[in-house]
Amino acid sequence: MRRLTAIILVMWAGLHPAAGIAQSGDKAFPVKPVRIVVGFTPGTTTDITARALAQALTARLGQQVIVENREGANSGIANNIVAHANPDGHTILIGTLSLVVSPLLYKELPFEPKDLAPVSLVVLTQNVICVNPKIEAQSIKELIALAKARPMRYGSSGRGSSAFLTLELFKSMAGVDLQEIPYKSTSQAVTDLMSGEIPIYPPSLVSAIPLIKSGRIRALAVTGPKRSSIAPEIPTVAETLPGYDAATGVYGLMVPAATPKTIVDRLYRETVAVLKMPEFREKMQAQGVDLVGSTPAEYADYLSANGAKWKTLFARIGVGPQ
Repeated sequence: MRRLTAIILVMWAGLHPAAGIAQSGDKAFPVKPVRIVVGFTPGTTTDITARALAQALTARLGQQVIVENREGANSGIANNIVAHANPDGHTILIGTLSLVVSPLLYKELPFEPKDLAPVSLVVLTQNVICVNPKIEAQSIKELIALAKARPMRYGSSGRGSSAFLTLELFKSMAGVDLQEIPYKSTSQAVTDLMSGEIPIYPPSLVSAIPLIKSGRIRALAVTGPKRSSIAPEIPTVAETLPGYDAATGVYGLMVPAATPKTIVDRLYRETVAVLKMPEFREKMQAQGVDLVGSTPAEYADYLSANGAKWKTLFARIGVGPQ
């Protein structure tokens, strides 16, 4: 059985050594269409991000960049496809936090984290902790008091999901006990939040805004380190629980680990250039995301720090690989 937790914290400290090996044909890259593999369905924030990038990169690379949706296994199918793809830069992954969370939950995975090399962290997104309007809590402080006074439940999409990470970190830092109710889909969890079947759920901020404005759910706080530009009136959880940060929508570009450094560097430069384009920034900021644009090493460090954070939380709450 693989001990991936230890491996991942070592791997993300820097690029895989093979990434520095030059191969013939690097200067000609790309020589054919490039595909970006997405582990989620069309219309999700991950997919929207990938399609916006693909359109902009097509113009910059001089080859068609297409998006391929291969959803399933919390992005595990997409991760596996790219990890075992030809390392020539023509197959790219939109990586998510599943890269650091999955090894903490599963003893066996079809790939090793070291099989992938970071290119650039692209965007961060936030969830928003919401309650059914009939719940008395009007703020995170009042929710904590309510949860300490009586048993409460929250919806998630299963262990390791964005909702699970968001509220398990909240439980740990707030010292409250909330019972997880797993759902097969986010849409069903949101439906049950609106009906009052579950009192608490943290949907993505962008998807939640119409429901918040219509009064069908009540927003208490966003889960990232700062308020969102598209809903600045909603406070952060950190304003009540200093140090809280669960910006679990983390999307970056990854390639097979043996991809030549010259190609990784080209993809990094073109990606950062796209992120600086005014029309791209306007389009993505309308989706409620925070644009980043990091070096490969900075993306590796970010993943390493997040792997350590969630490993510590899982150890505290008794969640381990199965």
